[in-house]
Amino acid sequence: MTPKTKKICLLIAGGTILSEKDQAKVEKNSDIQTWLEKMPELSIVAEIEPVFIIGENNDFSGKELWQKIIKEIYERLDSFAGFIVTSRVNNIIYNALAVSFAMVNLNKTVIFTGSQLPVINKESILLKKTFGGLGIKANLINAIQIATMELPVVGLMFGNSFIRAVKAVRSTVYALNIFSSVDNTYLAKIDFGISPQEKVKLPTSKPELKNNFASEVLVIKYYPGFNLDLIKDSLKQSKGLFIEGLAIQTLNKKFIEDLKSLKIPVVVYNNFFIEDLKTKNIIEVSKMTKETALVKFMWVLGQTKDLVKIKELMLEERCAEFIHHK
Repeated sequence: MTPKTKKICLLIAGGTILSEKDQAKVEKNSDIQTWLEKMPELSIVAEIEPVFIIGENNDFSGKELWQKIIKEIYERLDSFAGFIVTSRVNNIIYNALAVSFAMVNLNKTVIFTGSQLPVINKESILLKKTFGGLGIKANLINAIQIATMELPVVGLMFGNSFIRAVKAVRSTVYALNIFSSVDNTYLAKIDFGISPQEKVKLPTSKPELKNNFASEVLVIKYYPGFNLDLIKDSLKQSKGLFIEGLAIQTLNKKFIEDLKSLKIPVVVYNNFFIEDLKTKNIIEVSKMTKETALVKFMWVLGQTKDLVKIKELMLEERCAEFIHHK
């Protein structure tokens, strides 16, 4: 008897250009069936059920898109063995990070993947002559194979690497593997078969949805002599301030004093080194990727307004986001 194929939910949210030779993509819900028929290999691996979120040319992004994707996954957790979300590469890390923090006690595999090819233009014509395998087809085939496994984590699948979203960094512009792991840890590699690299345990508690994010976060890059007066009007409309510091360098003392006077929480991010400023509203973050720290801050601000609790949540590991260099 042939074993029953597993059901995989495929959420369409951009990044759907098929391949260099066939630029078919999903613009609207009615495009999905024809698009899937061009990839008959998918149905051999699993039973695919598509869910339309946005089309290829839709600019819908940020918090509203995150919440839509997360809600669609959460409502279907009991009905599918795994989930795949297609997304344009320019915002895919942020989309995947949002799911990572909002889906507490996640018990299914959630894979983000997509096409590297832009919508038809001069650049895509050049890419077709220079690169191969940059469309979604190969990525999607690999993603579906992994989605049938029990890996309760949110990750990115490009080329032959499956990486935790919280560890993923963009490492090149155009290649099969455009993302790499910041600490060189991978969930799985695909060569002639799937080689799991990390054992992920199923949670003992039920999945929980915490889907609130604060998008009113002001992001700046610090430089010596930066004056907060430059952004005072923007600060009035912000629920939080995210500062990217300089490598191996402390902040100016006057700048720190100005930060202390703010009535909003401040995250000072530096992946290499950060001093403990021991202040109520300033949170020093140094062992996450910049994108992870930012999305986590937006998520934390969506959970509470209490400064003490905000600091606690930012410094507490939620989904293996802390970097542990070996």
